[in-house]
Amino acid sequence: MKKLFFAIVLIATAVAVNAQDAVKKYRVGIFASLFLDSSFAGSTYKFTNQMPRHILPGLDFVQGALLAVDSLGNSNKNLEVTVYDLRSADQSITALRSKNIFDSLDLMIGSVTGADYRSLADLALMKNIPFVSATFPNDGGVTNNPFTLIVNSTLPVHCEAIYNFIMRNSPTANLVYVRRKGQQEDRLASYFNAFNKSATGGQLLKWKTVVLSDDFSPAVLTANLDSTKNNFIICGSLDEVFGMKLVNAANSVRKTYDMELMGMPTWDGMKDLTKPEYKDLPIYHTSTFFNTGTTAYSSFTKKFTDLTYGRPSDVAYKGYELSWHFINLLLKYDHELMQHINERTFRLFTEYDFKPILNNTSGRPDYFENKRIYILKRSNNLVSRMN
Repeated sequence: MKKLFFAIVLIATAVAVNAQDAVKKYRVGIFASLFLDSSFAGSTYKFTNQMPRHILPGLDFVQGALLAVDSLGNSNKNLEVTVYDLRSADQSITALRSKNIFDSLDLMIGSVTGADYRSLADLALMKNIPFVSATFPNDGGVTNNPFTLIVNSTLPVHCEAIYNFIMRNSPTANLVYVRRKGQQEDRLASYFNAFNKSATGGQLLKWKTVVLSDDFSPAVLTANLDSTKNNFIICGSLDEVFGMKLVNAANSVRKTYDMELMGMPTWDGMKDLTKPEYKDLPIYHTSTFFNTGTTAYSSFTKKFTDLTYGRPSDVAYKGYELSWHFINLLLKYDHELMQHINERTFRLFTEYDFKPILNNTSGRPDYFENKRIYILKRSNNLVSRMN
């Protein structure tokens, strides 16, 4: 029932307007896929006391964003915030463009993917509106667009952080790069190989590359391990099933071999890693989000739980802190917001480091990307930050 209540709250606050007469009104659009049209028949909720999984990320993100708006207090007197459900017939990007909605926006914050992301990025450039892409880990082919900010860093940035971590902490270990066949795996390997080239074209780190089938046995892995050294295994695949198979294989021989295991950013959401049987296997992975245990984190958790009767997901935290950060920057700096995106004044619990990704031809930013990657370690059922 708590998720049903959650949906009702969102219906009631789908448009949050806090504008009063003033010289300047700041208009912010929050974009997400809420699927409200398909969830209701008139005013009747279709799923009784259940909530389809595909609806939850958008709902959590928007609820977090609206709580940030509520927390602004007197600061929001000249602020108008509107939530747009991109899966609604009259709130699709095409419908919004026909209503000239984008002509009046000062800031866009979106938990969007694919075509929606690209459309909002294109509109950001066309209308000179800062667009904060909160959750999509891809540049979507955007170029020469200094108004797009990618918060959830792209795969090459994660790979660079992994490579630098290994270079600093385990350069002399027995490095084993484990992958499966596939185009995505080829691309991953190309990122690591590019980072590993020295100025003279040689390799800075030495690692074994092991290509395994999806039904590999632990024996294939152990053939590449060294009982006299620390073994640092890198998973070169985003496939979660393959990743868990590698975890199980490593865990089955950890008493014989000293080892550590580095996963991909997809491991951040793999709940199986919390099982007690893996508590003695040091497992690392990357993330752009980490609970720093701040007062702001605890305060938001309580607000969200009191309102929805459930704990917030990572997406809810992102909706809250990104809306708080960028709306405050808008109120403070107006049209100069993009010159202050790394200001720390309004940070809550995640560190961000936005850098321009420059176009090789024009020299202009293709977009701004968050380069702050956390290396997280799971050991003894605890998660700790390594950088």
